[in-house]
Amino acid sequence: MALEKFQSLGLPFLRPPDYYAEMVKTDTHMVKVKGRLLMEQKKMEEAEERRKAREAKKLAKEIQAQKLKERAKQKKEEIESVKKWRKQRQKSGFSDKGGEMDLSFEDGKAFNKSGGKKRPGVSPGDRSGGKARHGGGGKGKNPKKRDFRDSKFGFGGRKSMKKQNTAETTNDIRGFNNGSLSSNKRRKKS
Repeated sequence: MALEKFQSLGLPFLRPPDYYAEMVKTDTHMVKVKGRLLMEQKKMEEAEERRKAREAKKLAKEIQAQKLKERAKQKKEEIESVKKWRKQRQKSGFSDKGGEMDLSFEDGKAFNKSGGKKRPGVSPGDRSGGKARHGGGGKGKNPKKRDFRDSKFGFGGRKSMKKQNTAETTNDIRGFNNGSLSSNKRRKKS
């Protein structure tokens, strides 16, 4: 009923949205309360961070210990496989495949040094290139050009001691012209 009367008279009876009642506590007291609350919240956050750091450190220690155990286990297995291989070699009398080592381990696969990439007719230390370098299968190439390069540079591979100075080449001064040195000096002076 009272609400209807207020509405019929057109009088305001609700507080405006920006109205705040006067507090019993002073502003300075409320600033202190706010500061205390913020300090307590900060302490709680710091304690939580310290707890998380402790847990992370503990977890890291556990992971490190687990890794060390795995490494030790792997090392032990490798040592055992080598011992097994040595026993197998001693039993066979060191005569597997004409003196070559047969490195077969637990998986049964033999270890091959070359990796299965064998080129027929080529020695293992040969690094001169393929067949096309020596005239086999180099179709469409100019043989005169190849002959000229072979005469100038050789057939590839290591040059070993061909380009080293010897006593004869060091003492040989046929290529030097003594007259040209004196003319250079005259040219510099003028």
